[in-house]
Amino acid sequence: MITVLTALKPLGGPWLRALFALTRHVPGLTGLGPLKSVHFIRWTVLASLPYNGPPQVRERLPHRLLLWETVYSAPTEPYVETFVHGVGDKVRNIWSTSHGFPGTRSVTGLAGYIGELSITGAHCWSAHPGATVRTTLSALDVAKEHQYLVRAARNTSPTEFAVIYRGFLDRRQGDL
Repeated sequence: MITVLTALKPLGGPWLRALFALTRHVPGLTGLGPLKSVHFIRWTVLASLPYNGPPQVRERLPHRLLLWETVYSAPTEPYVETFVHGVGDKVRNIWSTSHGFPGTRSVTGLAGYIGELSITGAHCWSAHPGATVRTTLSALDVAKEHQYLVRAARNTSPTEFAVIYRGFLDRRQGDL
């Protein structure tokens, strides 16, 4: 789990609000498909901090903040490297609005930026803590084909089914 809070440049807030509105309507523009190890990712623009009553003191933010939260199933360094190489242009579109963003040319630079600004998470919940995104997606792919196998077992001869089953094993061997 990583949580990062960065200070936005003056026009960063309006740019991100427009970008986030666009990706809500056209989710394919996020480009996060290549990141199979990501369980969850969220970017949020904070214009103010919520007031929860006394004894909290009301605070006015000097500038907008960008909150990035992610939960993933890989060690941090390879995750950041995949993030840079897999969706670096998307990362630049978002984080270039933040002060101090080092860009995505250097994995070490970005990992340092994230490490320096990350906030320790207080709580993280997972419905399937032993499963990774990759194993969950594999299981879903196998389940889809399993339905086809059940129909084939009922409607084909044993010889035909053997051919179908061997094809299934060839295609899905890495998922089993």
